[in-house]
Amino acid sequence: MLLSLTIRNIALMDQMQVDFSTGLHVLTGETGAGKSILVDAVALLLGGRAQKELIRKGEEKARVEGLFDVSDCPPVRAMLKEQELDEGNELILCREITAQGRSSCRVNGTLMPLSQYQQFTALLMDIHGQHEHQSLMDEKRHLGMLDATGDESHRQLLSAVQRDYTAWREVKRRLEQLQKQSAQAGERMELLRIRQKELKAARLVDGEEDDLARERDRFRHAEKIEDGLREAYDSVYNGAAPAVEALRNAVSALAPIEQLDDAYASLRARIDGLYYEAEDVGLTLRDLLSHLDSDPERLEQVQARLDLIRRLSRKYGGASTGEMLEKLKEIATELAGFESIDEDIDAAAQQEKALWKQYQQSASALSDARRQLARKFEREMEAQLRDLNMAGTKFEVSLPACPPGALGSETAAFLIAPNRGEELQPLSKIASGGELSRLMLAIKSVAAQREGVPSMIFDEIDTGISGKAAQVVGEKMAAIAKEHQVLCVTHLQQIAALADHHYLVEKYFDGERTRTRLTPLGGETRVNEIARMLGGDAESARNHAREMLKR
Repeated sequence: MLLSLTIRNIALMDQMQVDFSTGLHVLTGETGAGKSILVDAVALLLGGRAQKELIRKGEEKARVEGLFDVSDCPPVRAMLKEQELDEGNELILCREITAQGRSSCRVNGTLMPLSQYQQFTALLMDIHGQHEHQSLMDEKRHLGMLDATGDESHRQLLSAVQRDYTAWREVKRRLEQLQKQSAQAGERMELLRIRQKELKAARLVDGEEDDLARERDRFRHAEKIEDGLREAYDSVYNGAAPAVEALRNAVSALAPIEQLDDAYASLRARIDGLYYEAEDVGLTLRDLLSHLDSDPERLEQVQARLDLIRRLSRKYGGASTGEMLEKLKEIATELAGFESIDEDIDAAAQQEKALWKQYQQSASALSDARRQLARKFEREMEAQLRDLNMAGTKFEVSLPACPPGALGSETAAFLIAPNRGEELQPLSKIASGGELSRLMLAIKSVAAQREGVPSMIFDEIDTGISGKAAQVVGEKMAAIAKEHQVLCVTHLQQIAALADHHYLVEKYFDGERTRTRLTPLGGETRVNEIARMLGGDAESARNHAREMLKR
């Protein structure tokens, strides 16, 4: 349950801390004092939408922090232990938003993604907003309300149906894709075979276009190459004054004096090495000259081969020979896949059939469970409505079939006959505002009997009711508060008088800014507030308030 709430810079609340205990807590005050803002702050703490409009004007950020006792909440304790965040029986939640639209969530001081943070908060508190009873008018939400009253085994059935439906839909989509591919296979395979034949016929070799380009260039510049080689050959080996001859003369000139100094011997050895190197270069030049080829027919073949490779390259998106060879492998793989597509379709069809059967079994089990749950829900709702001054109301849950889905194969619609002898009709068509409020409270009361969240907040659930109906609504919330911590924002004195803890929310001006404060009430201060809610501060109103509190 919630032990304390600290709010900083939310709307008119600059800084506020309030402590809570067990039982029924009631918040009252004039319209516009900020009661619902307090509920908005709790909603923000629980992972609700981070609206920067909540930040107090002139401030850069707002913060809400809640201290919870989780000693009686094993699921939360288990999650904390799993996340290595266990700090005994207390849990601190913190939510911060900035004027730039950013927000952060912390559990026991550790930053956490919002989705993971909400897994904790969903187990701690349930907020019933002042307009939530209008959701009863939407039949699409009735099924969820019914399922919410189920126990753990019912929740497991819901999970099984969702899991089986998801698995079936995935295989169904894959089967449809395979069937579509099969329908297009003939045309696609014909195209692939044409491309395969074309690439195979080309007999491509990885990187050959570079070798061919070099060979072509040699043919194109044959005369220039021959002149260069010949001039170099004559200079080194075969001219009027070849370099080889000059080096040989230098070696001969140094031979007689090499014994006289190591420097002369070293020079002779170096020139001797140059001589043999020059001789080898000359012989290489001679070989190159002798193998020069100016075959025009070969040039034509090389050019034709290059043209073929470049034409194929353009056709396949500028691919190199290596990339076109990879494309050839891909074509072979795809063709092999097409050849086995019929087998894949048969396998997928069998799997789809098996998963559909499994889903039908899960959905059928859920349908049976829902029918039993609906009958129990009807009995419990009628009992709750009797307590809420709606005795004689007939309540029924209709479970019409619907297309199979992740929630099963039926939907739900709530039917009521508020008066004896009347026919059942859709709740969404005939319920008044006051009846909707009590119906929603009855649903919450039934849900509260299950293993649920330890704390509940009701924000102006008294909409559309007064008099005796208000009294029984208050008594019903007081009954819920015996098992759950309940926080209630109300305008009705009948409900306020039943609270275990009463707080006054009011605005005031401190000379500079308007602020909101929350004050615990007791004794005469509480009498005065209930007297105000009764419509005056006369002594008769105060006496009436005292009598209400006494009762």
